[in-house]
This record gives sequence, C-alpha cells and structure tokens, in this order.
Amino acid sequence: MFRFYVNCHNWTPSQDEWLQATRCITQTELERIHKFVFQRDAKFALAGQLLIRYLLAQALQRKSSSFEIQRTEYGRPFINSPEKFDFNLSHHYHLVCIAGTFHGLVGCDTMEYRVNAKPRESIESLTELLRKEFTKNEYDYILKKSSDVNVHFRHFYRIWCLKESYVKWLGCGIGFTLARMNFCIQTDEFDESDAQQVLSDTKLELDNAPLKDDLRFDEQIIPLENNEQQIIAVCSSNKNSCQPFIELTIADILQGCSPLDETKQADEKWWKLFQTKQIK
Repeated sequence: MFRFYVNCHNWTPSQDEWLQATRCITQTELERIHKFVFQRDAKFALAGQLLIRYLLAQALQRKSSSFEIQRTEYGRPFINSPEKFDFNLSHHYHLVCIAGTFHGLVGCDTMEYRVNAKPRESIESLTELLRKEFTKNEYDYILKKSSDVNVHFRHFYRIWCLKESYVKWLGCGIGFTLARMNFCIQTDEFDESDAQQVLSDTKLELDNAPLKDDLRFDEQIIPLENNEQQIIAVCSSNKNSCQPFIELTIADILQGCSPLDETKQADEKWWKLFQTKQIK
C-alpha cells in the first residue's frame, strides 16, 4: 500500500515551482483549479493533482505524464488500468494526503485534530448534529470520556474523519446517512510520544450489525507546527499492510512528476492568475 502527505500550509510557491507544476497536469484541471477565489484553495488543489500523479508513478512505475486521470459522476479521480489500482485523495487544514492500493478500494480522509485557534462554535452548538448524525455510542465517546472541551472536539473530529473515510471507500459521494455507521473506538487516545503510531483496532457496525466487508480502519496523528495535530483515517481491505504515512515536500513531488508535453514551455498566465487571487 502507498500512503503520502504534504504539508501544503507551509508551501509558499515560487514562480518556477508553480509553472513547473502546471506543466505536469491537464488543461482541464488547471482551469478547474483557477476557478478558486483564494490562493490557498488553488494551492491545495494543485498540490492534490500533483500528488495523484506522483503516487501513480511510484505505484505503477511509469512516468506521471502517462496516466489519463478521469472522474466518476461523484467527482472521484480514477484511472482505467489493468493493474486495478485504486487511490483516494483528501485535503483539509494543513495537509494534502493520499492513499493507494492494489487490493480493492480505499477511502482516505483528514481533519484537524488538536488546534490552537478557538473553535468557531461551541461543542453545545453541535449537539443537534451529534444526535442526528452520530450513534449514542459515538455521542458518549465524544462528550463523556472527558470534561475537557478540547478533548470533545478531538473525539468529534476523529469520529467524523472515520465516517468520511468509509463513505469515500464506498465512492458514493454525499447522501449516505452517517448515522447508519457506528464506530466502536477501542483505543481512546493516541500515544503522543510515538509519531509513527497507527491505530487499527477501531471497529465499524453498519445498520446495528457488524460490518460484513473485510475492512480495516487505520488512524494516524500527524504533528504540525506549534504543537498542533491533524488526523488521517484510511479505510481499506485487511489485505493491505498497516503502515504510517510518508511525508513529502513539494520539491519531492515535483521531482517525481514529468511534464505532459516535454516540447511545450510553461504558460506564464497561470502564475499571473494565481497572483491575482485573494489571500485568506
């Protein structure tokens, strides 16, 4: 199995980097990326497209430019390949992450976990959402394991990330009733002294019954600056190895990507368009 992430929050693109990146993805994706209003969103979207091609090149041992990446009706990227390779991308907060496998399907999601900023809303304001989208077991894990509101939010993000990873494994997009899923957490907290720890003992019940699919949920905490953390959850077949994510830099990814057309120079308009976008 393949698992990579890049801290895109820390990336301040240079003109050369941006133009090199634009040579490695399609015109269609470039046009989609440059519909974003903010530089941050365009930056994360571009990094995501590069990461997909980097992963495919690593997994299938071909040039990144050789792949025709398509999208399902729900917008999920995929490739038609005799090797039956599946991958899933996620980006949120500081990270862009991806997981890929030759063994069945994969769903990957990431969320903030421990952050220094004051929450945008109180945990009490989420009560209605919790009662609607979470089971009593999940509700109790979020609110009753600790009196610390920061722990409440961490548990909320963890369960939400797990739910999203399963929905993304299904590949059905929005519309799946989240309350059908009941995640049974076996290990309440991560070992913060072990940056490579991957928990894989969380179990899923679906419609009040044990999950019939032979799936495993892997969870990992990624340390960020200023003692913050982000969580990544991966849903995949038990046939896949349980392994930590590998951190990449943008330079690593660009080195592993090749231009779609070696004979064409970069079009500077893409850099100029990026420069006109708003900064959050």
